[in-house]
Amino acid sequence: MSRMGPLAGAIRAVVGLALSASPAVASVIVHNHSTVFEFPRQCAAAKLKSEAKKCGVDLKVWAKWDTNQDASARDTAISTATVKLSDAFDRANEKAVSRGAECDETSLTGTEMGAAIDSAVGSIVTMINTGLDLTNASEAKCGAKLIRAAANECGGFLKAESSYFKKFNSDPQGTARDAAHTAVRNKFIATYNGIAGSCPTAATSGDVDGAMSVMDSEEVSNTTTSPDLPSAWTGRTPSSDITYGGTILHPICSHGTPYEFFFKRGTGDDVNKLLVYFQGGGACWDDLTCSVPVYKMAVSDADNPSNTTTGFADLTNPLNPFRNWSAVFVAYCTGDVHWGDSNMNGIEHRGFVNARVVEKFAREHFVNPSEVFVTGSSAGAYGAILHGIYLHEAYPASTFNVVADAGSGVITQDFLVNDLNPAWDVEKNLPTYIGLAPDITTLTIAALYIAGANYYATAGVNHYAPRGSRFGQYTTAYDGGSGSQTFFYNVMVNGIPDAGSWWHSTCEWNREMVQHSTDAASGASNYRYYIGPGSRHTIWGSNRVYTETHGPVETFVDWLNDMLGGSATWSNVTCSDCSLLGSCNGGSNDGASCQHDAECPGGVCNLTDAKPPFTCSPASDNAGASCQRDADCPNGACQVETSFGVCKPDSTTNANKKCSTDADCDGTSGSCVTEQPFQLDGVVTCP
Repeated sequence: MSRMGPLAGAIRAVVGLALSASPAVASVIVHNHSTVFEFPRQCAAAKLKSEAKKCGVDLKVWAKWDTNQDASARDTAISTATVKLSDAFDRANEKAVSRGAECDETSLTGTEMGAAIDSAVGSIVTMINTGLDLTNASEAKCGAKLIRAAANECGGFLKAESSYFKKFNSDPQGTARDAAHTAVRNKFIATYNGIAGSCPTAATSGDVDGAMSVMDSEEVSNTTTSPDLPSAWTGRTPSSDITYGGTILHPICSHGTPYEFFFKRGTGDDVNKLLVYFQGGGACWDDLTCSVPVYKMAVSDADNPSNTTTGFADLTNPLNPFRNWSAVFVAYCTGDVHWGDSNMNGIEHRGFVNARVVEKFAREHFVNPSEVFVTGSSAGAYGAILHGIYLHEAYPASTFNVVADAGSGVITQDFLVNDLNPAWDVEKNLPTYIGLAPDITTLTIAALYIAGANYYATAGVNHYAPRGSRFGQYTTAYDGGSGSQTFFYNVMVNGIPDAGSWWHSTCEWNREMVQHSTDAASGASNYRYYIGPGSRHTIWGSNRVYTETHGPVETFVDWLNDMLGGSATWSNVTCSDCSLLGSCNGGSNDGASCQHDAECPGGVCNLTDAKPPFTCSPASDNAGASCQRDADCPNGACQVETSFGVCKPDSTTNANKKCSTDADCDGTSGSCVTEQPFQLDGVVTCP
């Protein structure tokens, strides 16, 4: 769909955290779900009301022209109506600003809207006058009556749209609007057919009503989906002071640099569908972790989503369900998984604040999306989970789906109690209205999923979309590598000195991840998980979303389409063979995805997933060289990572930490368990 639509075409068409000692005082951001943010809905209502007047005037002027053929008077009247429309738009924009919102970009300008209406009306008049001889007084009079009937339908349609946005809080489902449309349509058809019986017009009432319905739809779109925004990803740096919902927000990155986010307007029939993506990029939570460069500290041009052209970031792939959606990209630079609202010794953990600023922008530019899909990868996965709940309140009539990519929430109790809230001041902004316990020390990712999913599970209860919302998450079975889920979990368990050996926590992370996933699934009927094979961290930007079926599992895009479509077959997915993934090198399957050499006749499966360094034994001709199989090491062997000890989860001392003997744990016989998860041929084995 073009900006002005076909009738108006002639006019123009990874996780990170940081803190220190005592936090600076930060104001509480009030996100009261019961307080509805009126603008720009009220602004849209005012503009649609003025569009109804403009449409009615245009058609009535044309009706008069049918009988007097005074083109000069017609054009003057139409031009005057456009000036009045433009003035009304200016007043609506000014009133929105006085209420703390921006509405000038939400719609076409008044002049542009006037031109769009003029073009659409002209097409309808031409349709009605086709077959009429306007030099014949009787036929001209008949045409004028038909056009006046169309004027009543156009005005009635747009007035109903205006009333819908004005009274949105009391009728978000649009029941009254739909009833008004039906009444207006029925009256128009009866009137039109009564006149057309003695009039040789070629246009039936159905023809005109269909054109009018298209015009109505396009005027609403041109009023509520920011048609002048670019369809290419564009960055925006907000003001340092943003008023939203009665609170002054100060967007900023962790080291005081300006915050920036990105957006694009969709195209075609998907323009009123909104994707909200939360970027990942590490985390930090104390002096030590914040002194290590394991989190994004600033936003730059390199963060523009247009720089990624694979996976769901590929907007040219016809398999991408989001390629034509409108979208906002919540950039990340605060080391707090988009949850923080604190300053810890100069580190600005303001991810929650920045996300709210982007939320305000989204509400002002995409007023009432038919669908909203909230997602994010790594640190952004947690942003998607939390803000996906709050966004329901911003868009109470939109169909929602929320998916976290590589954010399973496996953390230590010590981190939860002693670091999470002291570092980021999260507790004050938890959505307790959904039934979530206000005590941060009892929070689990499963509890957040369950509370959010259950609160928005039923259409018409707490939310007014055509169906209940759906929540889900994706992860690989052994998500690993630098910046991965196991990387940060291992830092929490064994400390920064062991950060380079993330696999020391692989098995316990896997057990906890599976438990969190199954707990959430058992606690909420509208939640599903997808546990894929291997150790890749995140999938959103990988072409595996379209092709990967090892495990065996269904492709992620198929799973996602079942979710989006409300399919009853949407189900939990878990790999049965969760071995690492790679690609065939040589042989008949060269380039194909694989897990084992046997899948690559005449070649080998070179693993691309994260794994510990394997090296050829000292006796090998390639001593010390990187390897994957014994065949890579002539006259020697490929040595996997040395086995290590881990205290059992139920050890009363040092649970899950590395150990050498039982004495390093609680002293109980067998409390220090030997692990060596990563084996040759991509196999991962946990006790």
